Amino acid sequence: MFRTVLAAACAVCATAASAATLTQTAHFPGADAGDLFAMYMSTDGHAAITGLPARFVNTGGDPVETAGIGDRLAAFCFTPDQCGLDARIIDVQKAPGAHTVVMSWWNFGWVSAVNPDDVAASPRGALDSTLVLTFRDTPTGAQIELVQANVPDYKVRIPNPDGSEEIGPLSQIVNTHWNTLYWDRIRGLTE
Repeated sequence: MFRTVLAAACAVCATAASAATLTQTAHFPGADAGDLFAMYMSTDGHAAITGLPARFVNTGGDPVETAGIGDRLAAFCFTPDQCGLDARIIDVQKAPGAHTVVMSWWNFGWVSAVNPDDVAASPRGALDSTLVLTFRDTPTGAQIELVQANVPDYKVRIPNPDGSEEIGPLSQIVNTHWNTLYWDRIRGLTE
């Protein structure tokens, strides 16, 4: 299933103007893959990771504590109606020692192009990316393997809460943010 989803996402990448595929493996010594997966897939856990409000809702818009297929994630919420991340759970697979989630993933960077001509004529700016996260036990703890296809490469300007800005290719900023906004923060919660 996941190879089919990823192959479809990569086919979209081939047709999308200037899009990248990101890959990362983050290691968490002493952690348990199931616990990391549960933290990422819960409203409270996701908020603890990001340090900002987050919520999962079902297809009817009702809040859920633990996400499942079809549910949506709104994260990095500065106000209840202004969230920087919008994602939908496409698939979830659980096996002993390995859990995988596939998401349709979008953040406000998609509409933050420096050159407005780089953004598609759509309220979302560009196609959603496809994110595959696999949480896997290792002999020394756990790791999270990330593949994110169809991340726009156009130059963006992203404001930071401290008043500074990040300017550069969106794919590079997203790649860096996985480390600073997720992996480093998860390590802080699990060490």
